[in-house]
Formats: sequence, structure tokens, C-alpha cells
Amino acid sequence: VTARDAVPEVVLRRIVVGPLETNCWAVHARGYPEALLVDPGDEPERVLDAVADLQVTGILLTHAHFDHVLAVGAVAAALAAPALAHAEYAPVWPHELATLARDGHFDAGTATADLLATGNPPRPTPGRPLWDGRADQYVGDGELLSVGPMRVRAWNTPGHTPGGLSLVLPGGAGRPGHVLTGDTLFPGGPGLTGWPLSDFPTILDSVGRLLGLPADTVVHPGHGPDTTVAAERPCLASWAARGW
Repeated sequence: VTARDAVPEVVLRRIVVGPLETNCWAVHARGYPEALLVDPGDEPERVLDAVADLQVTGILLTHAHFDHVLAVGAVAAALAAPALAHAEYAPVWPHELATLARDGHFDAGTATADLLATGNPPRPTPGRPLWDGRADQYVGDGELLSVGPMRVRAWNTPGHTPGGLSLVLPGGAGRPGHVLTGDTLFPGGPGLTGWPLSDFPTILDSVGRLLGLPADTVVHPGHGPDTTVAAERPCLASWAARGW
């Protein structure tokens, strides 16, 4: 970055992991090795291989559902990087563990029935230690995080779970911005809110805030393909009307 006001180009590296094909993201500025790792949800060996050429300075959790955190312990230990979360994330992981203890598998929402039918219920990998549920640092709403020369902003976007975080990444020089939304916003609507600790009016408020970003902002959700603010913004009223 040569000019004082220049915005570095964002590079997003997607690693798809686990039975729910969770999008784990490595975020860095082009030409710089410092990176933020977002949602290492499973398969720690694959995640570590994917960031072997980077210097991961932090591991950000958009929320603490099992499919976003199963590799946190192993990856954090291997990289000696702190886990970052919003302070209100705390009830989610104990609830996940209680579900595992009660049912013998995690709750994968609408995917649970299909996983059970195929004989692949969502469970931890045997012999791999579970995350202890601890975050090393809390990230507040609006907080700026340094990733090499880049500054990225964390937004508290609850509703799918308490303490949800989205990560707003700068554009600049004619490039669109980006936002990593975890399970808050997908192509076609908000994330699921049908279980304990979730709330539809809350997630709708969070989605409305995200859709206030510039229209060309690229939305990178926690599962599946990308979309844009422009593509989703006209649908907000219809999502509110349908109630999910």
C-alpha cells in the first residue's frame, strides 16, 4: 500500500469443511501474510494446510454452533492464535454439548433428518479433543480489527444465536466491499431461527443492518454460495412477512 489513504485489496480464501459444508474463511490483504481465520468448523488438518503460507493472527467465530467451531481447539493450538468472539456467544456451546449428550448427535437444523437417514449423524470425530468453549478475546460491536495493513470491522448480528458476529471488509479503488455473515444472511433469506437461543425478529434486525451496506457489497455466508446486498435487499419485506 503506497498511498496513505489507499485501501488494500481483500483476499478471501474459502475452505469448505465438515458434514454441513461450512465455509471457513482465511482473510488477508493481497501481498501480506497476516491473516484472520473465520469459523474453522471441522477438519483441522485441511484448515491448517490451507493457511500454511499465511500468518494467522486471530481466529474469529461468527457464532458457536458445532459446525463452525469443532476445529477451533486444534487450530488455535497449532497456530498459537487467539480465538475471538462476541461476549454474548457464551451460552451457545454448552447448549450444543447438552444436545450431543442427550441425543448422541448435534442438532443440524433442517439437515439433521437427512444426515440421520444416511447414517451420518453430526458427531465429533472420535479421538479429537473438543473445543473447551473459551474465547481468548471478546470483540465488540463496531470494533476494528487489524489484519496486516487492513482494518476490518466486526458487527454484532445476533438472532441465529446470541453473540453473532459479521465481518465487514473494505473495498476501495473501484473494488466492492465484502461481508462475512456466518449464518445470519444467505442467498434467499436469514439463517434459521427455529431452536432455543434464536429469535426471528432479532435476526431480521441484523439482516436489515447488513442490507444497509453498499449495494455492490459481496455477501459471503457460512454455507453455500455468495450473493450481493443488491440481490437480497429487495426481499427483506417478503422475508418479514413469511416469518422465517
